[in-house]
Amino acid sequence: MNEPCRLRRGERYGGCDDDMAYTYDDFLTAAGSSGLLGEFSKADLDTAQRYPEFGLSILSLKKDYHNATTDEQKLLANEAANQLRSSYGNYKGGDNGGSFYSQGKIPGQIDSVLDQIGSFGSFSFDQEAPVYDNQYAEQQQALLDAILNREDFSWSKETDPQWSSYKKSYLREGDRATANALAQASAASGGRASTAAVTAASQAGDYYATQLNDIIPTLYQQAYDRYLNEYSMMLQDLGAVNTQEQLDYAKYLDQLGQYNTDRNFAYDTYLNGFNVLQGQLSSLQGQDAVDYNRYMDQINLDMQKEQLEYDRLWNEDERNYNRGQDSQSLAQAQIDAILAAGGTPSEELIGASGYTNEYVQALEEAYRREAAGSLGGGGTGGSTGGSGTGYNNGSLTTTQIKQMQTALGVEADGYWGPATQAAAGGLSADAAWAIMSGGGNQETGGDEGGSDPGASVTNQTGDGWIRVAGYSRVTWQELEAMVDRGEVIETYNPETGKYSYRKNPDYNG
Repeated sequence: MNEPCRLRRGERYGGCDDDMAYTYDDFLTAAGSSGLLGEFSKADLDTAQRYPEFGLSILSLKKDYHNATTDEQKLLANEAANQLRSSYGNYKGGDNGGSFYSQGKIPGQIDSVLDQIGSFGSFSFDQEAPVYDNQYAEQQQALLDAILNREDFSWSKETDPQWSSYKKSYLREGDRATANALAQASAASGGRASTAAVTAASQAGDYYATQLNDIIPTLYQQAYDRYLNEYSMMLQDLGAVNTQEQLDYAKYLDQLGQYNTDRNFAYDTYLNGFNVLQGQLSSLQGQDAVDYNRYMDQINLDMQKEQLEYDRLWNEDERNYNRGQDSQSLAQAQIDAILAAGGTPSEELIGASGYTNEYVQALEEAYRREAAGSLGGGGTGGSTGGSGTGYNNGSLTTTQIKQMQTALGVEADGYWGPATQAAAGGLSADAAWAIMSGGGNQETGGDEGGSDPGASVTNQTGDGWIRVAGYSRVTWQELEAMVDRGEVIETYNPETGKYSYRKNPDYNG
């Protein structure tokens, strides 16, 4: 199985196949084969069942935790795992991943509302808008064309069928009237057609001919009326068709209005639902911000409390340390006075001073030598070095001698020879060291005479001790041994003329 992608919800840590899909069985198989399944909490297992990629990512981080060689690496692996738990399940697993700490309801509710908004989708309306179809368009066009293209009115009696009918009728009646008139006139004259009879017959025929001509205007008017009536009927037909089309269009407008009403209602419903989710999200985010600020306030308050407690403990330690320093300084002064007087300090006083028994014995021997030299009338710089060189380092170490020689401006060879003693105003090595360490001028009883060799030591505490970072206070004899075996590094700064001491990080004992 490939290394799983370390995912947050909707976020990729990187370096894996986007199309790769995992199942809960994949997670169980991988966790079981690694031997780490037993380290998963119930919350982790429940979350892995919903999101297998989460379980595989946690498994990978658990492996990182076990393979870590430093506490920092373990902390980073555990923090990454807790970020995943927070993203997927709104909880944390503590410092070992086996606990369950809920992060509250608000973040989970925010995720839920965001999921609803994400799945809300865009607005859609499943009804189709009505489409208008004019089924009278062809009739309207035909009627309109017939009206607009109608021929102008024209009439001729020869083409008028009524004229032919009237003509036949009047001619027949005229012939009959002529014949009757002629017959009647002939009868009156004994059967002979007289001129009067012919005239009477002709007059009867002319009457009907005149009647026939009188009918022409009437036939013309009738024909024109028929033309106008036909035109009027065509206009009425077009009006009826237009009226019906307008009724159909009005019905379409009603349907379109209802469609728009339904669509607007559906959109308002959609928008109201979305706005409700947005309002919920805004409220939850506002509450989450309040909770977070309250959480940060509590953290800051706890940090202030911790800082106050730390300051209190630090000040208490400082006071205790200063009291201890004062107590040690007093005990050291008492030991110096006892040794200078030729006495032997008690074990309790030595323990309170911080001196080692070896150091007290060396001081005691130094005071004895000084006392012996004083009784013999000789100076403190006699040839008591034991090597015939005329050097008398007293009870001091080479490092201590070098410190004072550097401060006096002479060659730092580690031996309290005549040149060094002369530069120190004739003081012995122990007397000069007593001045440097705050003990005063043991030969003159004052602070006069000679310079202050202690000024050349940056680690000097002012009470005859040296403080090295990583250690408690050490004596000069202890420091000399630590320098000799490489445990402490001695550094000289020619610009300041001072020595400093620091712990050797490469020293392995």
